Amino acid sequence: MQNLEEIIHLQENPSNNDSSNNAVQFLPDTQKEKKDTRIDEAIVELAINETGFGKFSIKVTVICFLIYLNISLCTVSTGFILPAAACDLKMNTVDKGLLSTSFFIGSCFSSVISGFLANLKGRKWTLTIFLFLQGISDLLQAIVPNYSTIMGLKFFSGFAATGQLITIFTYMSECLPLKQRKSLLSLMEFFWISGHGVASVLGFGIIPLEFEIKNENFSFRSWNLYILICSLPGIFLGFWIIAFPETPKYLAEMGYREELLKVLVKMYEENLGKSGKEYIEILMSSENSLLIKVANQSHEKLADLKKNSINEKILFELKQMGTVLKKPHIKNTFLACVTAFCVPAAYFALYLWLPEIFQRFAEFEAKNKNEKPNFCKVSREIYSSLSTTDHLEDPFGCDRTIDTDVFINNLLLCASCVPAIFPVLCLVHRFGFKILLASMCLICSAVVFGIYFVNSSLQNLILLCIYLPLISVCITITFALFVSIFPTNLRSSGVTLTSFSSRIGAAFGNIIFSYLIDEYCFQFIVLVTLLLVVSAVTTMLIHER
Repeated sequence: MQNLEEIIHLQENPSNNDSSNNAVQFLPDTQKEKKDTRIDEAIVELAINETGFGKFSIKVTVICFLIYLNISLCTVSTGFILPAAACDLKMNTVDKGLLSTSFFIGSCFSSVISGFLANLKGRKWTLTIFLFLQGISDLLQAIVPNYSTIMGLKFFSGFAATGQLITIFTYMSECLPLKQRKSLLSLMEFFWISGHGVASVLGFGIIPLEFEIKNENFSFRSWNLYILICSLPGIFLGFWIIAFPETPKYLAEMGYREELLKVLVKMYEENLGKSGKEYIEILMSSENSLLIKVANQSHEKLADLKKNSINEKILFELKQMGTVLKKPHIKNTFLACVTAFCVPAAYFALYLWLPEIFQRFAEFEAKNKNEKPNFCKVSREIYSSLSTTDHLEDPFGCDRTIDTDVFINNLLLCASCVPAIFPVLCLVHRFGFKILLASMCLICSAVVFGIYFVNSSLQNLILLCIYLPLISVCITITFALFVSIFPTNLRSSGVTLTSFSSRIGAAFGNIIFSYLIDEYCFQFIVLVTLLLVVSAVTTMLIHER
């Protein structure tokens, strides 16, 4: 708040800022407009705080939490259908990897495009489009019988899910008062874990069901029903968010003062249950000329900001992108991109494949009750013996049944993640982002390497219950770290590059499992371990501002 009031003070007292005003006179028109826009954003921050916290704020918080849960559900559900749909879609391990990787390829494109769309068309518009696109794409996956078509739909689902992920934090933060904003944003991680839990519960209740609706060109089984139900939250939330307004900060940035005032009045009325006239009076009596200007100029629409906005924003983003790729920022950008690649690669190398891993252990132990299964031995003996008669007769596992322990183990993993959220908040303040991230990456690398030596499904589950909470926290910390290492004016471009790198890393981590786990399991474990070690090293080399 102090910085905001300093900006207001300079604007209200131009005599104290002559040099700044003289400099502005020689700026191009577009840059003058951007300076005015920054002041509008500062003022609207104060105006939002005046609306208080109440019903409207709670509604925004709830829908943002649910959208984040929907993103998690959309992502995690892919892992549960891989073993269940293998027979109908005739998928081997590599085919499963390609199917889930198409989701992350779509997310790579979205990481570049969605931020631009949110700035150009608005946060609400972007979220609405992406929610419907993801929901409809997932819904169609439940009814189309073709592997290639489902892969294409997975691409659009990943594109839309990542668009939601990048936009939802902005929408939530721009609609909440500053006092409650950080604490509510910090709870978002809980709903990612909740999405994993919901996916596990739905899978436990639906996928083991034995029914089939079939004709010559159509087949509908339990895994189709599972996808269908998982697609519904996206469509429901798409309809619900239509009833929400655009964020005040976006309206201020685009110069829509009439719409801005309407939204602020709506927020005030719903939050405090008072008349909108009282809110106008608060602004008018604030002794702040710029807040008074917001109240008075309700019919002003700065249409000039829309002229050539697409071309200007594209050129501006490209220029900013070039700046972070030059000295003195290039070193930090490179190190951040390497970390952004390695951590998600290690995360998704196992995350989406957890149901497959648990299913493999269940099958091995059912056939070899007296043997102690090693992680790599399970994969090698069940899926790499291509010459066996059983495999030739049933190459896609059509006679397999999904063990219920798969879903129970995933629920235990979700439960193990919850306690890790709260201590991290204290540790960050004590050690900082860099040390905490590097330390956790090294611990994760040791845990992953230890998976090679376990000789029971229980030991494997215990190590995964240690690994998943730690690597999940690493993912969250990387977002916070990358925001802090770039200057404010280059932050958007820096985050775009690191987000793109993280999506590439996620796709890489997902695909290496499918290609290496059957015949090169040890090499797979070593590779994931090295990814985590490299991320720890590059994190420590990053220079914090």
